[in-house]
Amino acid sequence: MRGALAPDRLARTLIYAGIAGFIWFVFIQPSPFGSTLSVSALVGAGLVQYGHGKPFLIPLYAYVLAALLLLQGAGLVLGAGGQLGAALLGSTLGLGLPYLSYRLQEKT
Repeated sequence: MRGALAPDRLARTLIYAGIAGFIWFVFIQPSPFGSTLSVSALVGAGLVQYGHGKPFLIPLYAYVLAALLLLQGAGLVLGAGGQLGAALLGSTLGLGLPYLSYRLQEKT
């Protein structure tokens, strides 16, 4: 199953969609929820690299995603307009969709 659902290709597509979404939600139609969702999906999709063999984690992306989640949570607690829900949703999508594709590919 090395087609459109290949995990590395899906992760790369999510990274490009995150970049396009960030540009859209910052410059064209400003939305804090949308820009946070786009950035966290971008970082989440880049966190795990799927090549040949086992996937591996990139530590820098793990630190960036953890900092993003902590800052959004702190902003929510302090009343500064944190978008923790968007950060959790984006990181779950960015991490989950390529991993699901990897697991489905592994079973076939």
